[in-house]
Amino acid sequence: MNYLDMLSRLGVGSAHPGGFSATMSQLSRFPLPAGSRVLEVGCGTGRTSCYLAKQGFDITGLDLRPEMLTKAKLRAEAEQLDVRFVEGDITALPFEAATFDIVLAESVTNFADIGRALAEYGRVLRPGGTLYDREVIATPSITEEAYREVTGFFQLNALLTEQKWIELLQASGFAEITICDRSAFVEHITDDQIAYPDMNQVMDPGTVLDASVWRTSLAHDDLIAANHDYLEHALFVARK
Repeated sequence: MNYLDMLSRLGVGSAHPGGFSATMSQLSRFPLPAGSRVLEVGCGTGRTSCYLAKQGFDITGLDLRPEMLTKAKLRAEAEQLDVRFVEGDITALPFEAATFDIVLAESVTNFADIGRALAEYGRVLRPGGTLYDREVIATPSITEEAYREVTGFFQLNALLTEQKWIELLQASGFAEITICDRSAFVEHITDDQIAYPDMNQVMDPGTVLDASVWRTSLAHDDLIAANHDYLEHALFVARK
C-alpha cells in the first residue's frame, strides 16, 4: 500500500505539514478577501474547503481521487454545506483562464509535475490573484540516498529546494513571491488532533484491522525520523 492509498483509506483530513493548525494559522495571518472565488487543489476529504465554505467563500475543491471526493461530499453533507467538488488533475485544470482569485494547495503540488501544476495555477488565477502553497522542501544538504528514499516512498517526481521552487514560480508568471513559516519537518499529529479534532473523518470499513495501513504509517514515521535533517516545509505565497 502506498502513502496516498493509506491517506485515502484513513480518510485523513489534514495530512499536510503542520496539519489543520497550520491551515488555521495561515488563514489568520493571510485573511482571504471577502468575496474571493477560491480553488483548493488536491482538496482530499474536503476539510479546508468545507471550513472556507462555512466562512462564506465561493469555494471549489478539486481532487484526482474519486474516493477522496466521495468523503469530501459526505463531509459537506454532514456539515450542511453546499460545496462544489470536481474531479480533475492539477496539471490540466478543468477551468477557464482567470477564473479564481485564490488558489490553495496543501502539500499537493509535490505529488505531480511541479512545473506544469504551477503553470496551471497561474493560468486559472485572475490578474492580481494569489497562490498559497504549503509544501515539503529539501535542504541544500540533502544526500543522494535521502533523496532517493523520500522520493521513492512518496512516489514524487522531484523533491525541490526553496530556490528551485522560486525559479519555477517565476517561470509560471508569479512576480511577487514570499516564503513563510519555513521550519523543520517535524510531525505534531497528536497536538494537532487535540487542538482541532476532525469530527467528520470517514475511514473505509475494515481499515482499523488492515495491517497494511499501519505498516505504511509506521514506514512513513520511520522515513521522516531518519531524514529529518534534510526535510523542511514552507508556505509559498505568490501573486500573479
